[in-house]
Amino acid sequence: MTKTESLIISSNRQEPKLAGRRGRSTSLKERQPSRPQNERANSLDNERSLDTRCHLQIPRKTVYDQLNHILVSDNHLPDSIILINTSDWQGQYLSDLLQNHHLPVVCTCTTADIQAAFNTIVSRIQRFCNCNSQTPIPIKIAVAGAQHYLSAVLRLFVDHLSHKTPDWLGYMRFLIIPLGAHPVSKYLGTIDYRYNSLFQDAAWRDLFHKPEAPVVAQENPDVVSRVTQYMVGANGAHQLPIAEAMLTYKQKRKKSFHFDFAVSPDEDSCQKFIPFIGMVKVGIVEQTSATSGDSDDAAPLGSLLLSSTPPQVSPAYKEASPTPPSSPSINSSFCAYSSGGQSELMGLQVDYWVAPTEKKKDVEKRDSSSKNTLKCNFRSLQVSRLPLGGTEPSPQPTMSMTVVTKEKNKKVMFLPKKSKDKEVESKSQVIEGISRLICTAKHQQTMLRVLIDGVEWNDVKFFQLAAQWSSHVKHFPIGIFGHSKGPY
Repeated sequence: MTKTESLIISSNRQEPKLAGRRGRSTSLKERQPSRPQNERANSLDNERSLDTRCHLQIPRKTVYDQLNHILVSDNHLPDSIILINTSDWQGQYLSDLLQNHHLPVVCTCTTADIQAAFNTIVSRIQRFCNCNSQTPIPIKIAVAGAQHYLSAVLRLFVDHLSHKTPDWLGYMRFLIIPLGAHPVSKYLGTIDYRYNSLFQDAAWRDLFHKPEAPVVAQENPDVVSRVTQYMVGANGAHQLPIAEAMLTYKQKRKKSFHFDFAVSPDEDSCQKFIPFIGMVKVGIVEQTSATSGDSDDAAPLGSLLLSSTPPQVSPAYKEASPTPPSSPSINSSFCAYSSGGQSELMGLQVDYWVAPTEKKKDVEKRDSSSKNTLKCNFRSLQVSRLPLGGTEPSPQPTMSMTVVTKEKNKKVMFLPKKSKDKEVESKSQVIEGISRLICTAKHQQTMLRVLIDGVEWNDVKFFQLAAQWSSHVKHFPIGIFGHSKGPY
């Protein structure tokens, strides 16, 4: 991994040294989130700190019971841990199968659950480092869920490791077990033939990509065998680049008797930095299995699991549902979204910069304002950070953008027979090699809906994407069997 020491953000926090041997139970300190010091980490953390009501939601006891059963000693770390999103039927089904075979499963279904699990894993690694002189072997952390569940883990990874030294980037390796729509898993299938045969074949997709559990029992693949093969055999690492999304969104201010008169119109805008490794979509985002929410009070759990909002899956979860903190309206529980077929038009302006190639670097240095602009009506806009063709095409971190735009009606006035309005056509194009992108609506009053790695954010005024995260945490380590495309 490339070291970028100039971008490493120093932290004044020091890990406490062990005064003596600790018990096996999870300490209270492990259950409390750490306080980031830099701006992007604060952006990741503010969803849980802006409102004291967030603390009303606490992790379930079963999460700590499962963690304590796996993390049994400060002097020994487990080979693997399986985090499963059990707020939907796929995760519940998978967890039942794996637990019956005594695999190291941790079931999470709320924000507090996944946060507690990750906090505890990081804390136990730190304990191991304090007690041992040798470098820990990377823990394989399987993440079983759809794309937005992985996004939650990614944010926690970036949040925690932003305050750690670069060697921490090698202490964890994440294994992707797809339960539903998952662009990252699909990408892994293009670079690893064995992974593709386990999790991208028709049998796996037919079982886990359905919105509802099958009523009639059907033949299904040997799920436990596939997961076990992956956990044992995935000894290779693929460093997936982390990109950065900066959202500028409309914040719903709370009324204040003393200070409302001093608030300017511009002060209802806030910024949030979000890491992503997959897709960013704007516009045609059709909800398939989550309750729509267009206000902060309706924001369900999928806000990357850091805004302690419980999932809108069943009435049982809604009972313990605190009002989430002020943030962009987030519309995603642990449920899947898909781009639909509606022809919704959006008036957007997209400014983007293409990373210079080796031949063009000298020209780019002389002309640093080489900005490209698309300003028209869009049917859809999608930006991908996943490398095309399996590997990063150049040393420069880049993204690709796919846009579908509306073509204007053509009229030929001097030929009466051809003066009829033609049907509105769509033009699709793919633009590669983008290093930075800014998207805004043509009209200021128009708010955007942005889907980042499966999580939808509403009330967005404009957003900016950069191909590389700004701290030293620039890659997300994925466990694979090896880079082999196989006999296609």
